[in-house]
Amino acid sequence: MKASRLSETVIIGMGNRLLSDDGVGIAVACAVAECINQRVKLTVKELPSGGIRLMEAMIGFKRAVVVDAMLSGVTPGTVQRFDPKQFVTTKNTFSSHDTDFATAYDLGVMAAVPLPEQVSFWGIEAGEFDLFGERFTDEVAAALPEAVSRIVAEIMEWEEAA
Repeated sequence: MKASRLSETVIIGMGNRLLSDDGVGIAVACAVAECINQRVKLTVKELPSGGIRLMEAMIGFKRAVVVDAMLSGVTPGTVQRFDPKQFVTTKNTFSSHDTDFATAYDLGVMAAVPLPEQVSFWGIEAGEFDLFGERFTDEVAAALPEAVSRIVAEIMEWEEAA
């Protein structure tokens, strides 16, 4: 995925395009950019994992939106917005090579890294993570318009308030 011209806002699509619903974050990030790129300067990034790499992807931006598939036990296709402070743990919390986002962000702040003032996380509940394929399950595919619409609205609110 190519990043658009440098902007104050970055949207980061997380996941793996080849693992069914795991690629939904990337698809939503690209669709959001297509919807508003003429009105708002938006940089799009794609990441396969979070933690320190996610914190690094936000450096130099005033605002960041992160979109990813999630497994929380709610109905597949459910779209939810989270504040970074709401995270208790992530899939990669116990890696000896990385850390969770909250810890990485706090370390960045302590090191005076220029991180965004506003960060929001959006999750789309996945139905399938274990199948190879670029197609989403029906529930996740049906959730894309809602996720795109809600994220576009948030970014436009941020732009109007700036």
